[in-house]
Amino acid sequence: MTVQIITIDGPSGSGKGTLAAKLAAHYQFHLLDSGALYRLLGLSLHQQDLLDCLDSELERCVKIATNLDIKFVTTEAGTRVELDGEDVTQTIRTERVGEFASKVAAIP
Repeated sequence: MTVQIITIDGPSGSGKGTLAAKLAAHYQFHLLDSGALYRLLGLSLHQQDLLDCLDSELERCVKIATNLDIKFVTTEAGTRVELDGEDVTQTIRTERVGEFASKVAAIP
């Protein structure tokens, strides 16, 4: 089985997500928003007061990352993102949560 993958890289705010969504719709591909995954993990770690101790709590953070309860729900209005059953679609797109994602992305 061959899996076709398209990746898009570029600076924040350059339209990567919009382009990815349009390509996925056009080619009837599934869309994995990896940026949302970093943001969701950052938000979850922040909610559990672990964001400032990532190095000393790395094993715990990995366990949280591998057990995140996330859902991407496609609706007529777009995609709703849920973390632990809560709609965080708007929350994960804030600058603050972007800062959380940057801390997570810095982990080797």
